[in-house]
Amino acid sequence: MSLFQSDNLKEEQHKGILGAFSVDNIKWEPGDDTQASLVVKRYPYEDFPNGSYLQVAASQMAVFTNNMTAGSSLDADGTGVSQVSIFLGPCKIKLDTGDSRFVPFRNITHALTGGASAFHSTVYFVNTTYMNELKWGTTDPILVQDSEEDVNVHVRAYGLFGIHIEQTDLSIAPVQARKFLMKVVGTRDEYTRDELTSYLRAKILEYVPDLLAKAIIDQNIGVLKIATHLTEFSDIMKGKLLDYFDEFGLTLDNFSFHSIKPLEEDLAAINEMKIQRKRAKLEAEGNAAKMDIESEARTRMREREKYTFQQEKGMDVMKAAASNEGSTSAGFMGAGMGLGMGVGVGGAVGAGFSELAKQTMVTPMEQQLPTGNADITKCVSCGNDNPAGAKFCLKCGTKIEQNVKCVKC
Repeated sequence: MSLFQSDNLKEEQHKGILGAFSVDNIKWEPGDDTQASLVVKRYPYEDFPNGSYLQVAASQMAVFTNNMTAGSSLDADGTGVSQVSIFLGPCKIKLDTGDSRFVPFRNITHALTGGASAFHSTVYFVNTTYMNELKWGTTDPILVQDSEEDVNVHVRAYGLFGIHIEQTDLSIAPVQARKFLMKVVGTRDEYTRDELTSYLRAKILEYVPDLLAKAIIDQNIGVLKIATHLTEFSDIMKGKLLDYFDEFGLTLDNFSFHSIKPLEEDLAAINEMKIQRKRAKLEAEGNAAKMDIESEARTRMREREKYTFQQEKGMDVMKAAASNEGSTSAGFMGAGMGLGMGVGVGGAVGAGFSELAKQTMVTPMEQQLPTGNADITKCVSCGNDNPAGAKFCLKCGTKIEQNVKCVKC
């Protein structure tokens, strides 16, 4: 080991005699698009001479970890405490690392600790540019309940989101940076934008299915109408996801649904259900309209032929009685009904038809029996007086039971 050169691999080498007195200039300047797409870059050297400069660009944040606070001296007992300092760009900071600036003295100090610095330091550069238009989408269908059809439907969802690591709010920026490094980056030397996007997509798909299914139920929106509520659902999801992203030290700038679509087979099943329900409704409405038309037609016929609903029902009773008898009088009754309906049941026709009914309700033998109070048969149902031998009541149509007597005794 040369007196004016250091063999510590974690220390940046400076050539020549002047290099023995040099300090490090710690900065990160991406040289190509690949480097520019990095979210986090760990500086390759970790042991810095005292008085080194840390330069942070405008769109960067530097997280400096050391067992001494930047710009301070050792504690009173000479031990020092591990510290984390956050520097927001643009800035240039002179560091007090605890390591001697003069290489010979630094080598002697490192020799006492096995060749490594006792004041180990690390620097993480964090890209604080806004990352918008990041795409996300479901890999598997989300099972949701259609509030209108009350069936489970599988849907796929796609959209965009945007994030950034807080830099402008100095009260929370250091806290957010530490959370991001501890929970997301870990000990990686580089953390790319693609890695972060994949990580966040996985987190989105961890939360969104349950949140979306609950939002659909709470908003009582049918699956077929979701397309008209994408903005509303986007705002709901963003409000729910803000806290989840904050746990990782990230600020969620936007979250949107571009599409929420049921699977084709589920969509076809829902459409078929709606068609069947519409067809049944139209049939029911058609039957009701038909009944209304028929009822109105019968009403107009009664008005035209001048008889009432009660008279019509009475005629129905007599027609039923005639059909039940099955005798010659039944044929007269049927003929009378046809005649009555054909010429119109009015006052005189009604009276004549009543007399015709009386005649057809008795047999020729019974017509020869003497008339009088003894020849009257009362209806046991309504009490109406009917001719002797009548088999049905002329008023209510109830069948009259006859006591058959022997003609000899």
